[in-house]
Amino acid sequence: MRSVVAADPTPAAERGGVGGGPVVRRVAAFSHRWPVPVLAIGLALAIGGAVLGSREPVETDLQRLVPSDLPALRDLHELERSSGVAGEIQVLVKARSIATPAVLRWIADTRAKILADAHYDAAKGCSGADLCPLGAPTDLLNPDVAKTSSAINELIGTVPAYFMQSTLAPGRRVALISFGLRLGPLDHQRAIVERMRKALDPPPGVQATVTGLPVLVADASGEVSSSLRRLLTLLGSLVLVGGLLVAFTRSWRRGLAPLLPVALAAGWSGLLTWLFGLPLNPLSVVLGALVVAIGTEFSVLLSERYHQEREAGHGDAMAIARTARSTGRAVGASAATAIAGFAVLAVSDIPLLRQFGLVTVLDLLVAVAAVVLVLPALAALAERRRTVRA
Repeated sequence: MRSVVAADPTPAAERGGVGGGPVVRRVAAFSHRWPVPVLAIGLALAIGGAVLGSREPVETDLQRLVPSDLPALRDLHELERSSGVAGEIQVLVKARSIATPAVLRWIADTRAKILADAHYDAAKGCSGADLCPLGAPTDLLNPDVAKTSSAINELIGTVPAYFMQSTLAPGRRVALISFGLRLGPLDHQRAIVERMRKALDPPPGVQATVTGLPVLVADASGEVSSSLRRLLTLLGSLVLVGGLLVAFTRSWRRGLAPLLPVALAAGWSGLLTWLFGLPLNPLSVVLGALVVAIGTEFSVLLSERYHQEREAGHGDAMAIARTARSTGRAVGASAATAIAGFAVLAVSDIPLLRQFGLVTVLDLLVAVAAVVLVLPALAALAERRRTVRA
């Protein structure tokens, strides 16, 4: 060890021993002393957490994510009680001419097929059904009565325009088949939308698309809640941050080392979420990118300070101790501030924000713990490798 290291006034307990001092120094010293067990256990827990966490269900029921006394929710309940539905889904039909017997027959058959699949019973009305009929061109243009295109066009000419405008556009090339939708979880609504899409089998020359605001919301919720999408989002953020760090440091090892604790933290977070049974929702399920950003910041600060201490001539254990004593304190204060800020959301009256706050606090705690545990272990292994080479 160089003379400058021996002359350093740092107490012996901080030169790698699990001695007295702040928690950060103790944890860092322990990890530096036992790098292989720390990394092996950490990797195993991260893999297990990634598997278990990906199976956690995502709460998508609006009625459980907002206060029950919210005026907008009360209005939706009142609308559903009075009309039987709380939303609307349409099938947009396009053809060279809607006013033909073949197209109108297809519209009538498709509508009946979708309603049968939604368990609709005309005798019971909307009660117990996923969908209810609202409007279609065939309500006024019955292909069994008007059996030719000329008869259909003649019938359209006798119907007031405001009767047809909600189901048949001017020009008679676009039509809407409308269905009423009841309140329910977004994953259930997405299943309804998928069944509607499968029911569409338009003839040649006809295009049909399921559309409407509930469709957009259900599809977005499904993509956000997808385990594969969550994994790809996390991997994408890690690759992007890793590329930037490598480009900035001009070193693969120095650039990617700070990402390992962040990647392990993502797995640990999934494990703890599963163990504690913390509910996930469309907000908290996309926290991976936020944890990568904050965790990488802490990891880079500690990693770069460690390299500065090494370049100043300090030995490996001494550099770890000095990094933990100086920058570790700043990282701890910054982490505490961020955690306190998100912890305020954990006492919110809105379940959506409360769940988001709880999961965020857990993720930040795990990210800080991973940085403090994993970086010293990586430094110790790198030092051993250099010693063997020497």
